Formats: sequence, C-alpha cells, structure tokens
Amino acid sequence: MFRKVLYIITILFINHLSASAQHGYTLTGTIQDAQTKEPLSFATIQLQTSDRTWYGALSDQNGRYSFAKLAAGTYTATVSYLGYDKLTKTFSISKNTILSFQLTSSTMALNEVVITASESKGLTSASKIDRRAMEHLQPTSFTDLLELLPGGKSVDPNMGSANLIKIREAGSTSETIASLGVGFVVDGMTVNTDANLQYLQGTNQGDKESVSKGVDMRTLSTDNIESVEIIRGIPSVEYGNLTGGLVNIKRKSSASPLTARFKADQVGKLFSAGKGWAISGTNVLNLDLSYLDSKVDPRDSRENYKRITASARLNTNYKAKIGHIDWRINADYTGSFDNVKRDKDITVKEDSYKSSYDKMTLGGEWVLKRPEHSFLRQLRANASVSQEFSQIKERKSVSLDRPTGIPNSTAQGEADGLYLPYNYVADMLIDGKPFYASAKVISDFAFKWLKSSHTLKAGAEWNLSKNFGDGQVYDITRPLQTASTTRPRSYNEIPARQDLSIYAEEQMKLSLGKHEIYLSAGIRANSLIGLSGRFAMQGKFYFDPRFNLKWSLPALGKNEDWLIDISGGIGWLSRMPTTAQLYPDALYVDVVQLNYYHNNPDFRRINLMTYKWDNTNYDLKPARNRKWEARLNVTHNGYGFAVTYFQERMDNAFRDISYYQTLAYKKYDSSSINSSELTGPPALEELTYAEDTMINAYRTAGNGTRVHKEGIEFTFHTPRIKQLQTRFTVTGAWLKSTYSNSVLLYRESSVVINGEQLRYVGLYDWDSNSRAQETFNTNLTADTYLQRIGMSFSLTAQCTWYTSGQPLWNSGMPISYVDKGGNVHQFTEADATDAQLQHLVTKHGENYFDRVTVPFEMTVNLKATKRIGKYMDLSLYVNRILTIAPDYHRGTQLVRRVMNPYFGMEANLRF
Repeated sequence: MFRKVLYIITILFINHLSASAQHGYTLTGTIQDAQTKEPLSFATIQLQTSDRTWYGALSDQNGRYSFAKLAAGTYTATVSYLGYDKLTKTFSISKNTILSFQLTSSTMALNEVVITASESKGLTSASKIDRRAMEHLQPTSFTDLLELLPGGKSVDPNMGSANLIKIREAGSTSETIASLGVGFVVDGMTVNTDANLQYLQGTNQGDKESVSKGVDMRTLSTDNIESVEIIRGIPSVEYGNLTGGLVNIKRKSSASPLTARFKADQVGKLFSAGKGWAISGTNVLNLDLSYLDSKVDPRDSRENYKRITASARLNTNYKAKIGHIDWRINADYTGSFDNVKRDKDITVKEDSYKSSYDKMTLGGEWVLKRPEHSFLRQLRANASVSQEFSQIKERKSVSLDRPTGIPNSTAQGEADGLYLPYNYVADMLIDGKPFYASAKVISDFAFKWLKSSHTLKAGAEWNLSKNFGDGQVYDITRPLQTASTTRPRSYNEIPARQDLSIYAEEQMKLSLGKHEIYLSAGIRANSLIGLSGRFAMQGKFYFDPRFNLKWSLPALGKNEDWLIDISGGIGWLSRMPTTAQLYPDALYVDVVQLNYYHNNPDFRRINLMTYKWDNTNYDLKPARNRKWEARLNVTHNGYGFAVTYFQERMDNAFRDISYYQTLAYKKYDSSSINSSELTGPPALEELTYAEDTMINAYRTAGNGTRVHKEGIEFTFHTPRIKQLQTRFTVTGAWLKSTYSNSVLLYRESSVVINGEQLRYVGLYDWDSNSRAQETFNTNLTADTYLQRIGMSFSLTAQCTWYTSGQPLWNSGMPISYVDKGGNVHQFTEADATDAQLQHLVTKHGENYFDRVTVPFEMTVNLKATKRIGKYMDLSLYVNRILTIAPDYHRGTQLVRRVMNPYFGMEANLRF
C-alpha cells in the first residue's frame, strides 16, 4: 500500500514538473572496464553540444547511465573514472540511442595516480583502495591498509598476535564485537570463521587466538589483490551477518606479466610472485604465491610467524544465446605457523607453543549478463567449500610450591582426586578441523517507469560451519593449569551451524530536471536453521531493513564544474552468534570435601564433589546494530571534499554475562584421623562431616554490552599541481565510543576469610570496563610523481590531536547480593561496613573517574619508489622519520613518549 501511494505522489510530482517540458530523445548505456567488462559504478559522463551546452550524469551501481530530453544533433561525450584514461567520443542523436563506453585502466596517467584511499561517490560512506595505492604503501599484510581510512594510523607489523580489524573505533577496546562485526568478502564469497575453536583456556596465549573475534588479517596476503572497498556505512542487503562494516576484496583477474616482490623490514622478510595468462582469447589464468617470515622480536629467534599463500584463478567469458556469461573458478591455499620456544636453560624442560593453520578453498562463480533492454539483467550464482586443519600444541613445565590436589573424574558426583607432583611437564593439543560451505544466488531485474529507472535485486545465501576436529586432547592428571573448569572435549560432537538469509532490494534513479535522486531500499531476513528447540532463536527470522538516499544537485558555477551530492542512510545490521558462543564447553566446579595430606603417599586422600552443567545460553540472540549517517560530497576542477557524520547504537552486543549457582557439599572433619593407625587412605565412613553450601558465580556467552558510537569523518584532496607535480590529501576523523553493560552482572569476591571463600555474590548494574573513549586525528599526505625520472614519493604527517578515556561513573556498590542459601537481599549503606559484605564494594581512588587526555603528537612517514629501467622498481619506507610528542603530566606524574623509526625496503620485478 505504501509503495502504491509513493508511486502516485511521484507521478503527480513528475507530471507537474514536466507539464511544459519539451519532448526529446533518450541516451542510455553502460560504462565498463575494457578488459574485465566489470561495470564502473558512479563514473562521470559529460555531454557537450555544438553550441557548448553541457549535460552531466553519473553511472549507477551497475554502471548504467541515462540522459533524457536530448534534442537531435551532434554530441561529444567525455567519460572519466578514477584510475582510468578519459574517453572522448563524438556521435549523433536522431532517435532513442543506446551507447556503451569501455574505459582502459591507466595507472601511469599523471593526473590519475592516486596512492591514498579514494572516498566512494556511492550511496554510503566507503573507502576504495586500488593496486597503485597498495604498491606505494608496501604492506606486509592486510592490516597495513587500514591506515588509509579516515582516522587510520600506521602501525608496526605485529605478527605475534592476532590482527583484528576495527572500524570507527576510538582507542582500544576488548569488546570482540568490534572485529567480529566486520564482514570480509573475497571475489563475492564470504569469509567464514565461525567454526574456529582454537583456544587455550587459562593460558597467556590469548592474544594469538581469534575465536569469536572474526578474521585474523595476518592470513590475508595483499599481493594478489586488485582493489579493496571498505564500507564504513550501511552496505547493501546483499551483505549480512555483520554489525560494523564490510571489507570487499577483488583479486587480480586479468592478463599481466610475471611479477616478483621482495620485501625486508626490521622484523621480517616477504617474497611473492604472480602472473596472469591470456588463454585462447577470453580465458585468463592467474597464479600467485607468497611467503612471509616474521620475527615478533628481531632480538629473539625463538618466536616467529610464517605464512604461505597460493592461489589459482581461472576466468572465462563468452557470448551465448541467452546473454553474456562470465565464469570463474578458484583454488586457494593458506598456511601459517606461529611458534614460540622458551629458554630451555631456565625451565625444567624446553617450553614451547606451536600453532599451525592450513586452509584449502575451492570456489566458483557463474554470471549471466543480459542485454540492456531485458527485464532480467543479471543472474549470479556462486558456491565454495573450504577445509581447515588447525592445531595448537603447548608444552609447559609446571612447578608447585605446596601440595595441590586435582579431580580425576569427568562425571558429576563425589569422587577421589589425586595429588600432583611438585614438578611435571604438561602437554596440550587443540585439534580443529573447521569445514565451511556456502552458496549464493542473486538476480537483478531492471525496468524504466516514467522518468525513473529501477533495479530490483533479490537473492538468497546459505552458509554451513562444522568443526570435525578432535578438540582438546590432554592428560587430565597433568593439566596446564591446576585450577580448571573444563575437561577434554571433541569438537566433532558439536552440531553443525547453518545460516540462511533471503533478501530483496530496489535501487532507483529518478531524474527531476537537472536533479538526480538515487535511492536504495531493501530488507534482509536472517535465520539460524537446524537449532535445537531449546534455543530462543530456533525457527525465527531477524529482519534488517536498510535505506540509502543520494541527491545530486545540478552542476553549479559559470562552467558548471561544481558538483554537489548530499546523501544519507539508516540501517539495521545483525550478527549471528558463533559456534563457540552457541555451544560452549560444559562447566565443571570441583569442591574439596576432604584434603588429607600425609608424608606417606599411600595414606593421602583428597575427596571432591564435582558439579557439571550445560553452560549453553539458550536465550542467546543476534547482536543488532542501528546505524545512520549523513554525507556531503563536493568536487570542483579536480578538488574534492567529503564529510560524514554518523551514529551507531547497539544495546545487545556479545559478552560473557554472569550467573550464579549454589552448590551443596560435605565438609569432612579430618582432626579425628589418627595418622599412626593408618594402613591406607582414611575411610570416609569413619569421619564425621557437616553439610555446607557454597555459592559460585560463572560466565557464559550472552547479549550484555551496550555500544554507542558517533563521529565525523572527512577527506579532502587537490588535483596534482603541475608546477610541483604534487597532490595533497587530507583525511581525518573525530570518533567517540562508549561501552557499558546493558544487563545486570553477578560477581564474586576473591577475598578469603578464615580460610573460606566469601559467602556472598553481588549483583551489579555497572561494570568496571565501562568507559567512554574519544580521539581526533588527521593525516596530511603530499605525494609527488616525477614521471620523467620514474620516481614517486610521499610524506605523510599523521597528527593525533588528542585521545581521551574516562570510566563511566558508578557507586562501587552492588544493588543486591545473594547468600549461599540462594536468598536475595537488597544491599544497603549499612552493609558496606559489614565484616563480609564490605568486600563486595569496589573502592575507587579520588581521581579514578577523571578524564585522562593524551595531548598532541605527530609522526612523519616517508615512502618512495624509483623505477629502474623497464623491469624493476625499488621502494623504501620509513615510519616515524620525524616525531613530535611533547612530555605531559598525568596528575603529578610526568609522562615521556619515545617513538622509534621503523623502516623497510622492497624490490618489484616485472618480466
């Protein structure tokens, strides 16, 4: 009904505008890449008549453009697109005409060399990074590309921990949704990591793991990437299972000479090679290989990270009776090895940590492109399967300073445990075999209605995640940690996880005189299928509506060379829980009932009551983010300025939320044992005991974090100034992120009174990690391209004007507490002075809630490339070649900031 009313209003409005308009002819067509035939979205096309009348338009997301009410006559069309040679063509119009343009990539054209990210001219805020920008940046992994985003900064390679993406984040955060909520798509296929279960509980290797944290960018090589689009705003409904943003990667798919790259920096070495072959005309085969060897600390040879990637991609296209068909098949391998060895001279045995990752992927995509007059314009289908083989092996020497008993049972109930030796070696194997399968089908329909053109997109996507690994394999009598709440578990027993999504979207272009309106409106329905009926999500669909609108004003100025776009959007985005969040380990709590330690091992006895329960949160729901933004984009004679204001609100992000259990057990009285009369361990039947209860707080995955973001992002660039051969680019962002808990949290105290754990658990409406963070930074880049001598270099001044953080205020007190009998009591002011209850109160220092601000700092980075002959480029970079970071005071403490340069160099060969 709403759609019909909207169409009626639109008809009346259009008819009113065009009542006295002259009738004319239409010019329509597409703008494509001449080699790959891919449509070029938002390319600029200008028409000039013999009397110097100008008309202008932009291609839509599918590369289509249109002009209406053109008089008969001769026209000259000029088509331009960033990174391509301008194309000029003269033609005549005497009827409705269809004319397509194919542009040739021109990375050597002086005015088109762009070594920074380009702000998208599309419907939502996005940054586009092409091959030339990546070559100038000299990246080690995908992580390095993030400095090109508004608000981004260069960072030194850190291959000793998982590299996780964060978009629109002010400062650092421990919230996993920051990286888990960013989707990665490679050549149209979603990168899935949801079945990853490679973690070691209770060890110091947590920074190496990426379970339920999204994609570890260390595994992504940049050497076979042609272009990257990082969508910060509201993506099309085609892309789902995300809350933060989208990284859309397109790899090389065209014929190219054999290239080789050698890079060395302070911590690592990288080699890559690749080539594209044109086979029998329209077929192209791309092969590439890369190897990275990185030392986490160059002074320490015992810790390193190695990565191997290899890819083969076959692309073919041909004409058939039903249309133009593109077909792509790819086979990929990624392997990585993360090893740490500790000094054997200071340990009982040589400790080590070894992590290996092998992934093999086979995928394909089939695309049917129909003629422009067809209702069905495009049909696309892709599918992929991948298998991973991941292992974590840790060996650790354990030394104890007191008798320590552990359970020796995996079942609930009373059972004797055992005493650990004072020194032993523990071995742990985590064996994971995640398997992923996906399939997607998308159809595009197009039609014109009055003065508007429409594209209807409809599709469905299915993803399967299943881990066939042996899981946690270790000897429970020789644990890595003496206090453990888990037992060995096979991952193969965990059910498969299946996502199903269907979506529909309309993209409309409406011409109102010289005004052009672009509208994208769609909805995506997401569901996890195959869940147990106990889950609240079972059988439910979660709907994500998304809207983007762009208004292109008529060209302004004497020469009509001022182009202004105003756009905005609002959308809802959902992220489904991962396998680890849906199916956590069963939880074990072992309560000591008798601990009798005798000098004679034959007379010792430790008895425990073991509780085991399913730690699954059946009320778990998808994390859901609402974001909106408004943008202004202005261009004039090669100058460009774009500014975006955004807000994001998420009230149910994933976190570990807490509950409590009351656990009954026996306290045996060991004082009556006569050690001189023992002939074996003391018999429980001969001992008196008292019934007692303890209260235990535990954690499970849930929806309990509130994330609020807002910020302003901006970019500005000049044309290349001929006298200086230099182009200036300014990017920056003011970002504010606020994290708090949206659910009540149970927390127990670690205080021990009279040899017993505190008998109460507090319930809090605040969290100690709740805080507001804010930052403002700008990057000014001056890049110079001296074509005559084949040299380009850039200087970038990265200025962080300030960063600040402030804990959110809280009273430090719980709102209520639970005793070991399970009774809930209101917490009062008087309780804050009780001998036991006072330990539930967190006491803050006088300045704890003060805002802490780090003042201005600036670093200058240099990058340079020199072409030597026809076959070689030599490049170098120095980050922090100059640093300005004045000392400042934090309270009465003087803080000195010391930043050292980081440098590297590489050689690129072409044969």
